[in-house]
Amino acid sequence: MTVSQSESVTPYAARKFGRRARPRLVGVYAGAGGWAGPPEPGRLTRESAVELIAMGYTMVRVRWHWRTHEIILRRYLGR
Repeated sequence: MTVSQSESVTPYAARKFGRRARPRLVGVYAGAGGWAGPPEPGRLTRESAVELIAMGYTMVRVRWHWRTHEIILRRYLGR
């Protein structure tokens, strides 16, 4: 999961964090496996959320401005 300047922010992220938000990924959730560290350090973007869903993850924990948020990936993508 590499971060580039062209990666887009979803409408959900813009409402929750602001238009320029790039929350830092600190945990992933995969049902039976429970919470674990992220497969790679990085930021939560539309592209990284699609990759995480493809890997079988359903939720993420992110940090933004000294707070931790738990986000359902499908809601983040607006699906």
